[in-house]
Order: sequence, then C-alpha cells, then structure tokens
Amino acid sequence: MKDRIIYYDLLRGLAIIAVISIHSTGIGYTFDNSSLNFNITVIWRQLINFAVPLFIAISGFFLANKKVDSKKSYLQFIKKQVPRVLIPYLLWSVVYLGIAYLRGTPLLSLIYRLVTFSSSVPFYFILLIIEYYLLLPLLQKLGTSKGLVIAALISGLSCFLIFCFKYFTEISLPIFVTGSAPSWLIFFVLGIYLRNNTIKLNNRALILLLISGLVLSIIETYILYDHFNDIGYSVTAVKFSSFVYSTFVILFAFKNANRNFSKRKLLAYIGEISFGIFLSHIFFMMLIKPVMNKLLPILKDNALLYQFFLITLTLSCCIIFALITRKINKTIAVKYLGQ
Repeated sequence: MKDRIIYYDLLRGLAIIAVISIHSTGIGYTFDNSSLNFNITVIWRQLINFAVPLFIAISGFFLANKKVDSKKSYLQFIKKQVPRVLIPYLLWSVVYLGIAYLRGTPLLSLIYRLVTFSSSVPFYFILLIIEYYLLLPLLQKLGTSKGLVIAALISGLSCFLIFCFKYFTEISLPIFVTGSAPSWLIFFVLGIYLRNNTIKLNNRALILLLISGLVLSIIETYILYDHFNDIGYSVTAVKFSSFVYSTFVILFAFKNANRNFSKRKLLAYIGEISFGIFLSHIFFMMLIKPVMNKLLPILKDNALLYQFFLITLTLSCCIIFALITRKINKTIAVKYLGQ
C-alpha cells in the first residue's frame, strides 16, 4: 500500500470539520435577522462553504492520472472504486432509514430515500462521487486550461438553472439533482488540472483573491436573503460567489502542498478517517443535540457557543467510534463503515 500524503489528509481534516460545522449552523438562523447570533452565523457559514469543493478537488487530484483509457482498465477501476463508497453508504443507510422508520416514515418513502442517496441529507455527495467515477475518462480530458473554462461554464449554468427553478417555478428540485455532477464540476476538473499544472499566482495574490471572494459571497448572501427571504438557499455553497471563493481556497491550499505540517497528527488522522466521519456525524449529532438542549439549555441563547459544543462533541464521538472499530478490525471498519 502506498504511503498516505499527510498534507492532503490535513486538507481532508479541515474539510470534514467544515462539513460538521455547516450542519451545526441551524440554530443560528432561528434568531432574529438583526441579531448578532444570526449575522455571525451567516458570515461563518460563508467562510466554511469551501468544504465540499475542497473534498471534490482532492478527489479529482488523486484520480487525474488513473488509468481508465481502455475498457478493461475502466471496468477494473469502477469495480474497485464504487464498492468503496457504496457498501458503507448502504450500511449507514440502514441505520438512518431505521431511525426514520421508527419515527413513522412510510416504507415507500424510505425506499425512495435509499435509491436517491438521500437516506441522510449529506449522502448526495456519495452519488456525486460515483457520477465522477463513471465519467472519469471524459473528465480527465477536461484537465486543461480550455477544459477548466468548459467546466466553469457548466457549473455556472447549473447554478443559474437551480436559481431559476428555486424562485421562478413551482418545481422543487431534490438535493440529489441540485448537488449532482454538473453543479460541482469545476472543482473536480480543477483538481485534475492541478495534478499536472503549477499555480502561477503567489500566496499574497491568492489570499487577496480569497478574501475578495469571501466578501462577494457574504454580499450575495444578504442580497438573496433580502430579495427572497429564504436563508437556507441564501447561505448555500451552490452560488457564483461561493464558487469563486472556494476556487481560491483550493488554489491557496494546493499551492502550499510542499510545506511541512507533519506535526499536525490529530488533524491528519481526522482526514484519514474523514469518510467515516462524513457517514456517521449526522447520527451522533442526532444523539447529542437533545442531550445538550436538556443539560445545557443556556447554550441556545448563544449560537456560536452552541455550535462550538455541538461540533466538538460530534467530532469527538466520530473519532472515538473510529478508534474503537478500527481497533477491533480495521479491514472491516474501512470496508463496511468507511472508517
């Protein structure tokens, strides 16, 4: 087995912490929109919207030179890669759908959730990655400057269509559609491009562009919220300004891949088990929230403090669960639980 590249595990660690953070922000939107709790949460959400794009770019980076140029190599790749994400998805779906069933969700609805990769809200990402696996021979060819432009146009058009469907039609698009391959395409192709090309911008320029993208993202969020009064869509990462911001976060992160961060062992370990954390964090969050609400009700008056405790406790539970299951049998934990 090839040695893991610690730096990219560090990036995965940051990305999965950002994912958990995104799913902890709900309480902030329950406050009045003029309150500090509400507005800090909105800004914080824009800051961590790089999570999914970064994961996708890392996937593209490591699949950029994968041999899939013949029917045999392509089928071998699919046979190897798809079960790695599909088997843990099916197992964790049993857990989430079992909970939903006990809460009274009809059987047909459970079946629909299973086949549409929506047994848990974040699981659209698994379908998205499988789509990229299936399209990899084509996507590898887009890993050029021209291909980046094409991918950006496709993602931009996807954002525009999602926006139009959301606000100008009565059609409600499910997350497995809005979060499908076209929407995030620019980031997977960017990862492929960065595997074989250098970043010419220096860190200072990238930081300035990154900050500018973040400011634009915050501005667009407030404009959308002011016009449509829908905070859920306004803060989403699937919008033009967030894509700009996330692009420069990725460029900055990959630009500094040669720096020595070997002492960040905990963050690297979190990155190593990030898929398992992705699969399990909603489960632990479901258990932790009612306990926090009952034992520490005062936290609900401070959105940031509430989120800090929820993130910390959820991440801790995920890590402990991974440590235990990997200690019992690492092979089974990785194959069936995604650890």
